[in-house]
Amino acid sequence: MISNPEGTTALSSLGWVDHDGLWRFNVASGETDTIPLRTGGRYSSLHYLGSDRFAVAHHFDGRRFEVSVRSFSSPGDVLAHAVLEDGENSVAGEPAAWSGVPLLYVEYLHFAPWNDFVLLRISPTTGKADVQRLQWYDDSYDKGYQGVIDVLALPDDTCALVSVQRSSRLILHDLETGTQRRSIDLGGRGGNPRLALRELGKEVWASDYDALVVLGTADWQVLRSARLQSAFTGTQQFIGDFCFAPDQALCAVARPFNGDVVAVDLASLRIKSSAKLGRQPLEAVALSGGKIVARDWKTGDLLLGSLERRWFG
Repeated sequence: MISNPEGTTALSSLGWVDHDGLWRFNVASGETDTIPLRTGGRYSSLHYLGSDRFAVAHHFDGRRFEVSVRSFSSPGDVLAHAVLEDGENSVAGEPAAWSGVPLLYVEYLHFAPWNDFVLLRISPTTGKADVQRLQWYDDSYDKGYQGVIDVLALPDDTCALVSVQRSSRLILHDLETGTQRRSIDLGGRGGNPRLALRELGKEVWASDYDALVVLGTADWQVLRSARLQSAFTGTQQFIGDFCFAPDQALCAVARPFNGDVVAVDLASLRIKSSAKLGRQPLEAVALSGGKIVARDWKTGDLLLGSLERRWFG
């Protein structure tokens, strides 16, 4: 889930609920609606860097991949567009429209010569999407069980971080050669890491199943980590998505198995406050004043609450 800088609109796309559509919440009115995107894709995902625009990746089970740039003020309209399929590779729209949105994506392409997960780099100036094989993604991975799930561009523009499903190991990927520069261990919790850059590129934040991990980009060492979802002995339960509060030094983490969203201090990762929402919040955004907007894991229903101070833990 993402929200615009003003905190007036929240957007989400849960593939099993929204399919090829955008869920929208108007903070002022409290109303929700769904915007059909009509691309024919199986599901969509949102990609955002904090500007007044965002990107939607449209997934077609490997036969096609599209990215559209849209604005919070008019999310149904396409400002720029990229398409990749067998026989077509094009990027359309003014290059300025792509400024401030992600240009790196990972996707499975089910056509020759790829037939595998690849990294795509959108180039608005050339009008093409460069496709690069992940040379390190080989038979050491169980490819039927471990797909490539996230990529994070880094400030030096020569490499990127890539995460793999059910793995606590991140790959520092060389954007020139497609090879692995090094691997980075998050802590062995079992993966599905989602990635975010903080502190002007000095920190990478990652989820690792039931934990939150902060890495220093200077040497890729773990600076701090915290397990945020407890479970019965011998079992694990995952955390949901995480986001950063706009007006406080807090990171909000959805916990579907606790029915809440907790806010942890950025410096210590200690839980400082929580919003009891009920149901199973999977995605959430934190707005000014401690307001939390979330969606239920299974139904996509709207969940609303406010962070309240915790005096323990």
